[in-house]
Amino acid sequence: MDNFNSLLNNVINSKNSNVCVGLDLDPARVPIKDLLQFNQVIIDHTHEMTAAFKPNLAFYEALGLKGFHILEDTIKHIKDYAPNTIIIGDAKRGDIGPSAEAYARALFESWGFDAITVNPWGGSETIAPYLSDPSKGVFVWAKGSNPGSGDLQDVAVQDGGKPLYERVVDIAIALNENNNIGLVVGATFPEQMENIRKQCIGLPFLIPGVGAQGGDLEEAVSPHIATGSAFLINSSRGIIYSDSNPSSFGATAGAAAKALRQQINKVVEDNA
Repeated sequence: MDNFNSLLNNVINSKNSNVCVGLDLDPARVPIKDLLQFNQVIIDHTHEMTAAFKPNLAFYEALGLKGFHILEDTIKHIKDYAPNTIIIGDAKRGDIGPSAEAYARALFESWGFDAITVNPWGGSETIAPYLSDPSKGVFVWAKGSNPGSGDLQDVAVQDGGKPLYERVVDIAIALNENNNIGLVVGATFPEQMENIRKQCIGLPFLIPGVGAQGGDLEEAVSPHIATGSAFLINSSRGIIYSDSNPSSFGATAGAAAKALRQQINKVVEDNA
């Protein structure tokens, strides 16, 4: 059975794209009434330029049962019309024991995600239940893109005085027996990203924070080039809400995804 990290590399290479489109469904910003149709139009116009789609479960859960149906149909649409695209469930679940095992079944078996995000606050027990199937990916939230992430993630721990996020990276490396672990690392902290990349050559990074949050694209891309390590640059608002016109939002989103792919590829070429 292929492992997830190899599958991700194959998709990135076959589509020549490191773009991840975040499907953060916010009814206040969607320019049409049909929320599912909005997702479908975005997917149809962006999937050729995109290696992954990342629905953030919070936005769908906030809509109640209607949101669950939209999420289910969104996943089905991606699998039907963009099969060579990774689907990441941005859930950031964090629990232990039977609860974590139930979350794993829900996300991988019920929803059918190819990969998920997890919160490692509970330690290695928080991560391990998701790893049994090598073909399913687990992105461990190591270093957030938000300004307050340092409140805990940068705190020095007893283990040699290293920041806590580095200890999280150590745990992820140790658990990566099936080659299906990656890391969430924010683009807004380029120095920390470079340190983490040196610590774990080969693990794929899921990188939020470019665009609306102020992360620099070149600083987010360049640490991965020399090592050939896989990475995904996530963009949500910058792509799916780049146009509020009901008749043109899909085409504009497609152009934004294409532009981001070109910008990433130029950084790679310039630094190769």
